Amino acid sequence: MFGHYYPVNYPMIRYIVWRLLFETCNIARLFGHGSDRVHYLAFGANLSDAILRKRRITPFATRHFTLRDYGLRFDHPAPWEGCGFASAVPAPGELLHGTLLTLSGRDAARMDFYEVVPVLKRYRRTFVEQDGVALYFYQTNRSTPNLSPTTEYLEFITEGLESHPDVSDDYHREIAATATGEPGNLVASYLWRQPENRAAWLSRGIDGYQRFVIRVFLVVLYRYSLTSHFIRH
Repeated sequence: MFGHYYPVNYPMIRYIVWRLLFETCNIARLFGHGSDRVHYLAFGANLSDAILRKRRITPFATRHFTLRDYGLRFDHPAPWEGCGFASAVPAPGELLHGTLLTLSGRDAARMDFYEVVPVLKRYRRTFVEQDGVALYFYQTNRSTPNLSPTTEYLEFITEGLESHPDVSDDYHREIAATATGEPGNLVASYLWRQPENRAAWLSRGIDGYQRFVIRVFLVVLYRYSLTSHFIRH
């Protein structure tokens, strides 16, 4: 009976485990980059140098890159109702413009945590090869229609694509004209969805709990680290 009425994945515990594992990756990075190198295609907020500096991610090289037969979508649900982050989908004939970052394996592992891949499994790495380059990008695990990027998030993309040689004026105008939303009410199903047959009073209680733990995650666990400020280039 207990298992029937309460979430079995205990979101607060998962958030705390996520933070602790993130700290272990930061500690590993304190001892250098290591020998591994990977190619990561950024097409969302990570197009912004300011975001990379804030996250203390140091690419060894960057260059403009266009992935063929994939399209940009804002279908990755954000923690706020109606808002979405960037993802990519297979789309024959479309082009996905971004920046190819050469990262150390340790910085790539840290980026996974910033993109909420381990433990919480919001995104996944998708691996492709084009023109002899093996790379990966982040793709949503929970594609959701009718979402809009926030104004700030969209600006990271439009500014990041301004100097991209493959981006046409029409494409840039199309992206800039994307309808936006603003952070407001927190969603109640960030990690899991409630069964539809739950009693209304129970659903309201669990919704409130979910919003509380999401707020703790956003305001404390995602934002603050005990170790990242010690990381140097």
